[in-house]
Amino acid sequence: MTGSALASRLAVAVPGIVLAIAVVAVGGVLFALTLAVIAVLALYELYSLTAAGRPLRWAGYLGTLLTVLFAWSFDDPEHGMLLGLGLSLVLVAVAGLILPRREEITARVAMTLLGVVYIGVPLGILVMMRDLPNGAAAIVNVLVGVWVFDSASYFGGRLWGRRPIAPLTSPKKTVEGAAVGLVVATLAVWVAGLYMDWIGGWESLILGIAICPAAFLGDLFESMLKRDAGAKDSGRLLLAHGGVLDRFDALLFGAVAAYFVTVGLVY
Repeated sequence: MTGSALASRLAVAVPGIVLAIAVVAVGGVLFALTLAVIAVLALYELYSLTAAGRPLRWAGYLGTLLTVLFAWSFDDPEHGMLLGLGLSLVLVAVAGLILPRREEITARVAMTLLGVVYIGVPLGILVMMRDLPNGAAAIVNVLVGVWVFDSASYFGGRLWGRRPIAPLTSPKKTVEGAAVGLVVATLAVWVAGLYMDWIGGWESLILGIAICPAAFLGDLFESMLKRDAGAKDSGRLLLAHGGVLDRFDALLFGAVAAYFVTVGLVY
């Protein structure tokens, strides 16, 4: 990475990290609305990547927003998110049925619902996580795991990477880089847990071990979609970081793993 590229990445990353921590700390409507904005931007990029499949965009956007915002607005976040997801299916069905021509409608419906499930559900789960006791700290654990894994695996791969781990999907990712990321990020989550009185040391280690592979899978999943679309990045909104989906791909999968492991171990 050149000096100018590194500077461009830092110019986006540092303010982004500060903003993310502030939004998580405030929580409430600000957190939910921020995730709703991220959902719309990420979904726009996904539907642009898959434009050849002609997703039913309005139904996907509305369903995703309902899935995220209902998780915040209902007294029972899980019921709210499930209602949003159910309404998404209704909206997509309506969007298909009102079309005057329905060539490849099954593929179009599937592509639309992929966006809702891939983006709306994980971000809705983050809203649910923030609503937990010690929810802000629980989300910090996810952010630490995902961010540290991303950085540690990158530098580990640059220093020691020899064997590609997914050559057909992301040739530059290596077994050695992934191993470094797993060890360093798991330890980072464990260290973060030392400053939290609601989660134990072994629980933090298990949480880190769950977050890291999930984050890696999320990264590879988005890479697979981009490779299929013939695109290097999902967008250019974040300059050297690519698009919004490029920055949140690992978090989408990491959040799902972290929520269920956290609830299972602690609550």
